[in-house]
Amino acid sequence: MRDKSVIAGLGLFRHLLTLFARQSVAAIASRVEPARDFRFYVAMVRPLLSSAFRQIWVRIAATIGVIAAIAATWWMKVEEARVPDAPPRIAFDQPVKVGRGVFTPRRLTVENTAPSPAAGAKGSRKLVLAGRLENVTGESQVAVFGFPELLPVLSSGGRKFPAPQVILDRDKEPLRQLHPRVAEDVSIVWDLPENWRAQEVAIEFSAEQFKLKDNLYAKASWLMPYPTGVLTARPEGGA
Repeated sequence: MRDKSVIAGLGLFRHLLTLFARQSVAAIASRVEPARDFRFYVAMVRPLLSSAFRQIWVRIAATIGVIAAIAATWWMKVEEARVPDAPPRIAFDQPVKVGRGVFTPRRLTVENTAPSPAAGAKGSRKLVLAGRLENVTGESQVAVFGFPELLPVLSSGGRKFPAPQVILDRDKEPLRQLHPRVAEDVSIVWDLPENWRAQEVAIEFSAEQFKLKDNLYAKASWLMPYPTGVLTARPEGGA
């Protein structure tokens, strides 16, 4: 009887020990499992996050590059507008645009007498640029050199000379009007100072730009003067 009681007590103790062990394992598992699940999800998400961050940085770098290229192009255009190109060098017998026509310079001379009594001051030497002038518009022009007039500009020795007079050779009179597509021989005449000595001179030409439809006046107009060329030469004759 005593042995049976001992055996029963041992069985009960083993049962209680087993139950306690299971509960302890369950409690430990309930604490350990969430931590293991969190690490597992972090390990899964980490490559995706790394890839997303790389794509974001690549896109940011590409956007910065595009913005920098646009800014550089815009700045270059601004600089081009601020610093106009130097006008090209021209030579004799080479046509150049002037005002609303085309002028072909042929000869540059120093003359003691003017080609016309109406050309400049009397008694002074003249610098005469002879050439051929053509009105390239579709109508007669009283402002073939533009309006206001864009007459050639003469400079020599670092100084600029007063505006010249344009003489129509066949009439020996100042040019008043030029008909379209009719080329005329003309002389462009400057007065020279008494102490001026023959040396290399520069003559700058300018023209107006034709606009078929002006936004302000809603009609064809000649606007926006711009330099078209520079003739550099030493005149013939003179002291």
